[in-house]
Amino acid sequence: MNPIELYQSFYCIYRERNLTKAGKILGLSQPALSLHLQSLERHRKEVLFRRTSRDLIPTDAAKRLYVQIAGPIEELERMEGQLKPKENIRRLRIGSAKEIFLEKILPKLSASGDSFHVQYGHPPELLDALIKKEIDLVITNQKLNVPGILLEELYKEKFVFVASKSISSDANFPFHGQIKPKLDFLKTWMENQHWFVYSEDFAIVRRFWKVNFDSRPKLKEYSVLPNLHDIRTALEFGSGVSVLPKYLLGTKSPVYSNEKDCLGFENQLYLVSREEDVDFLEEKFRTFHHWMNG
Repeated sequence: MNPIELYQSFYCIYRERNLTKAGKILGLSQPALSLHLQSLERHRKEVLFRRTSRDLIPTDAAKRLYVQIAGPIEELERMEGQLKPKENIRRLRIGSAKEIFLEKILPKLSASGDSFHVQYGHPPELLDALIKKEIDLVITNQKLNVPGILLEELYKEKFVFVASKSISSDANFPFHGQIKPKLDFLKTWMENQHWFVYSEDFAIVRRFWKVNFDSRPKLKEYSVLPNLHDIRTALEFGSGVSVLPKYLLGTKSPVYSNEKDCLGFENQLYLVSREEDVDFLEEKFRTFHHWMNG
């Protein structure tokens, strides 16, 4: 690896005291920048930073090295403009649940030519990353009431009852006839099916059960797959039932779905940003809203 690149990386890390922030300036990922630092420490045979939970603390060796290289690197910056000012760089940093991002955002975002960084996770951890300024936008299904945080209604997910083809072709399948099955019969039948669920607390199934039966689900058999794409795959190749968003099913899905005899429900998604970035939020909201609802 070119030692000059290592010293340039060190220079940015020293000034920012944070790998993520330095990576933004250099256009490098955090793992790549960490590798640069490790390589330079091996090259010089000395430790340059002590790591804390949030920042990097320079050692005396790092301070001596910075004094030696700061002048030459800053002169190169003035001559070549190789390092852009932080304020001129705005790579899109977004946090989201994986399924909605892969289906609705990634195809359009990839084609746009914009640079971006994506973090998948659950709403609490993504909100924490937003507050810490590790990301700039969050797509979430939680209506947050947090000081300094703004949100816009972005998209409504429609969840519906789904079943494997092997289930829907069975003679005892309750939706074969022209008459809607009675509620008690339908509830008993569903309680006896093998369910593919998102979590042990039946988070998505609970809402479906409340809407249709006004009670809490008492499932006898279930498998947990904490990813909606995996649930769809399990339904396609296995035998069971579940509740999935319609955007995962498509027009020619091999999975049976029913929103006529079983009530579905809508889940509001929001685009969230920091209050100080209101202009950025409004700009990206228009784009994302068009991509997801167009």
